Amino acid sequence: MSPRPPLPLGTWGKIRRQKVPSGRWRATARYRDTDGVTRAAEAWGDTGAAAERALVTMLKDRQTPLHSEISRSMRLSELSTLWFAEIESNGRAGRRTIDGYKDTYNRVIAPALSGLRLNELTTGRLDRFLKNVAIDHPATARHSKIVLTGIIGLAVRHDALHSNPIRDVGPIKIATKNVKALSVKDVQKLRTVIGNWQADPTHQGRPRATDLLDVLDVFLATGARIGEVLAIRWQDIDLLAEPPTITISGTVVMERGRGAYRQDHPKTKAGFRTMKLPPFAVQTLKRKYATEQPTPEDMLFPSAAGTVRSPHNFRRQWRDARAGSDYEWVTPHVFRKSVATLIDREYSSKHAAAQLGHSGTAITEKHYIAKSTESPDLTDALERFGSQEPDKPSHLLRTSANIPRG
Repeated sequence: MSPRPPLPLGTWGKIRRQKVPSGRWRATARYRDTDGVTRAAEAWGDTGAAAERALVTMLKDRQTPLHSEISRSMRLSELSTLWFAEIESNGRAGRRTIDGYKDTYNRVIAPALSGLRLNELTTGRLDRFLKNVAIDHPATARHSKIVLTGIIGLAVRHDALHSNPIRDVGPIKIATKNVKALSVKDVQKLRTVIGNWQADPTHQGRPRATDLLDVLDVFLATGARIGEVLAIRWQDIDLLAEPPTITISGTVVMERGRGAYRQDHPKTKAGFRTMKLPPFAVQTLKRKYATEQPTPEDMLFPSAAGTVRSPHNFRRQWRDARAGSDYEWVTPHVFRKSVATLIDREYSSKHAAAQLGHSGTAITEKHYIAKSTESPDLTDALERFGSQEPDKPSHLLRTSANIPRG
């Protein structure tokens, strides 16, 4: 007779109940630990069913390897602390990304889920939570899903959970918005609006920013992100090259307790790029170089104090400048879309993606290029439908040399 096969790792055999003289119940079972050793396990309760439920709960929690500090009974708040510590130490996420994750967790996730234990984070419960958030804030719900996927994924990697329950939640739909870009005429009108605001002789109070038109020129000449533009240093510009170039080698980020500072790499690897400058931007940069005093940090667009300029402060200045005009909808990111749209029309989406620092064209085409409402000129081809003479079959198109003589 062959011996009984061993239990699979992390499982238990038949549960037996026993009532002891004191009136309480004991539930017992054989459990094969993750080290391969089968051990006796027991739990107590006032009834046989209660004792068995307690044993099953204990055995499920015991499925976590003994060396792991993460268990199924750990609360989400504790697990999130470990996850944030991990992503901060491994360097895979930037400071701005981590701060965004923390904000979403503290503001949205924690009030609803932080007290739950891992074995209580069922797919159904998480699905209901995300759908409730998505009613008014679908983008926030999608970001919450990303954060939860990362946090709970840590428990899966440590074998505290067999699978990530958030993997099977329903999709979160976000209404796609049509890309809106500035035309060349719009840019001309917008220059007038900003120029008038900067030079307004009736303004009193705190001095206004006088370099918004210069920042606008660099936006339109590069298609760079606002953080990338504000991170440009004079050493990143080569006005003696033919043609002159500008290199995007960093970005400005905001960090709690530290404020704005220059990060020595762009948002993505593909974001590091050197671009040739059009003549209008070269003229702007040459004028700035000749008339402005350098700052200790060598910034092209420094703050009023000569330090790194905060994107938040620039956005505030930009809102003030465009207020009351027909261009209140124009944010710094609209210039990026305008550059992509123009390059796509003149060249291709591949050229636009390269200019924006995208690794492929999919994101560029979906989120940055405004769709044209005009179809291409195909009138020559369509004119064939208007022909009054039918095409002759090819077998009838014979020369006289092919016709036999009678």
